[in-house]
Amino acid sequence: MCGEAASDPLLACVLTGLGVTSLSMSSAAIPHVRAALAAHSLDQCRTAAAAARGADTADQARNAAAAVLHAT
Repeated sequence: MCGEAASDPLLACVLTGLGVTSLSMSSAAIPHVRAALAAHSLDQCRTAAAAARGADTADQARNAAAAVLHAT
């Protein structure tokens, strides 16, 4: 996955939970994404991805994923 989504720490966790195994981003984003991924287990990322998939809108999906990841 390449682009802005991969460089967003929250979306990187969701993408990982969806099974994406390669993320491409600017070097400035790497520390933030690395910290987010290190802070959450794969199971937590999968739960966040499932919550996002169950939402009706992009904003609801983002909020649902954030709620899962910030609850941990």
